Amino acid sequence: MTEISSNTSAENPTVRDTFLHVADLHFWKFVYNPLRLLSKRFLGNANVFFRRRHEFPMSQAEALIQGLEETGERQALLTGDFSSTALDEEFVLARAFVDSLATRGFSIYLLPGNHDVYTYESHRLQRFERHFAPYVPEQGYPALERFPGGTPLMLVPTVGPNVLSSKGRISAEELRKTGELLKDLAAPAIVAGHYPVLNETPGYRLTTNRLLRNAGALRRVLGESGIPILYVAGHVHRFSLVQDPVYPNLTHLCTGAFFRRNEREGIRGEFSRVRVSDAGFQVHRYTLREGWESLRSKPESL
Repeated sequence: MTEISSNTSAENPTVRDTFLHVADLHFWKFVYNPLRLLSKRFLGNANVFFRRRHEFPMSQAEALIQGLEETGERQALLTGDFSSTALDEEFVLARAFVDSLATRGFSIYLLPGNHDVYTYESHRLQRFERHFAPYVPEQGYPALERFPGGTPLMLVPTVGPNVLSSKGRISAEELRKTGELLKDLAAPAIVAGHYPVLNETPGYRLTTNRLLRNAGALRRVLGESGIPILYVAGHVHRFSLVQDPVYPNLTHLCTGAFFRRNEREGIRGEFSRVRVSDAGFQVHRYTLREGWESLRSKPESL
């Protein structure tokens, strides 16, 4: 494994915690029964057939766990989109993957993505919560966890079903609870959601039907907390690490989809490793080409 090495922190800080960020698994199952397509799933099923099954070769997922193991780290943060259309069959595949990580000694922290509540039915039946019950915080989301070294990890809900779009949402009550949980945190802290709160960075641009409603309010809650925060998200299938242009205490990380084939860049898999110290955060982007390569990434300024 090669390593090129950037940093929001001082040189050689004492590392408090390290974790791996795994995003957007998108396990899929093609549906042939038309009675199961009487909803938004019709569109999702077409996406699976024409695009997703080629971009996300599920047979590769288990093999890529070796790349996670080779880092030597055993804390894994997964930020949603375990499924493609929130089918039980897709969740079974995703749960097997997560269980495989757990049996290898990984501690699991997770939250749902928009594809995990793809239809109103799947949201109403709480399919995600049922399939991932051992890993979902007992109090639901938002939830405050801690990594072994004491670093706070806030898991923020940003998803909900839609008739057609892929927009996210966070309610006023969820924002209030998030702000309350942030009040007593010691710096630095990790906050994770499925949706990014910046609609555009040098790494991606969100179209109107894919952005997070009320993103500005969540960004303000995080920025006005005053503590150093790394906000970790997925959803965009692209790597992005930027310093917030308004709130100097806030850094934004998005990680590319774990086993997505990105033919344009020649990437067959991706994840991030984050080191947390009293001085800040250090992010390494891992990509799979011929082998796993690691690039230590510096936040860009917007």
